[in-house]
Amino acid sequence: MKLKLLGAGVMVALAGCQSDDGVAIAEMDPAQATLSGEACPDVGEAAYFFWMSPVSAEPGQKIGLSPYWTDMPGGFNPLPAGCVDDVSAHPDGAVNLTRTDNGLALAEIAEGAEAGTRIHLTATYNGHGLIGLVDVYRAADNPLVGRWRQDSGSCAPGSAVQELVFTGSGDFSVTWTPFEAYKDYWGSYTYDADTGAVSFEIESGNQTPEDVVLEGAAQVSGDELSFDGVSFGTPRNAESACRGKFLR
Repeated sequence: MKLKLLGAGVMVALAGCQSDDGVAIAEMDPAQATLSGEACPDVGEAAYFFWMSPVSAEPGQKIGLSPYWTDMPGGFNPLPAGCVDDVSAHPDGAVNLTRTDNGLALAEIAEGAEAGTRIHLTATYNGHGLIGLVDVYRAADNPLVGRWRQDSGSCAPGSAVQELVFTGSGDFSVTWTPFEAYKDYWGSYTYDADTGAVSFEIESGNQTPEDVVLEGAAQVSGDELSFDGVSFGTPRNAESACRGKFLR
């Protein structure tokens, strides 16, 4: 089963039985809206988007272009997907556009898209511009990509990382207590798939412990990620750093 990315970066399993990956595809122009008029309410001056931060996707993966708007930090207010119009992608040939039978535009990453490519998806909603950035990666080359949480079973209270995020473009973030868009610290990383060697460079943050260890090795086995030598540090109000494995 393939996965679809909806709205603000949420991955969900596709349902149905009418195409190879279970999506019912309608015969319509994928770039043009299926709804108009009163079916597409205009909320006025606001920020319109598909998702806030670049998302990572592999060739063959489908991304659902669900529109949102916000007028405050952390706000995600959905809009009718069938109102998304003038859908396009850059670079040319990086995605194949289709629509489901309920009007949701889908962008399928082309099989030939190279890892490291950044795709710009653009569209409009009632004349307001929408954009979503996608970083292409291949899990065979970088199995770290995705969202992980630390197993707290053997850790001091409050020390387990609740969100460790790796992107296909080489960025990472660490968060102990997730809340809306909050992150404790973030930066870039390098990973060698042959040796497992991994290193981090912290660029900024709201809470950066003094006892981080930024070089070591990473090993992925199924849905488990473990580190040798790496420590993400001791957060405030915890007695020690958690060295437990991570789970998807």
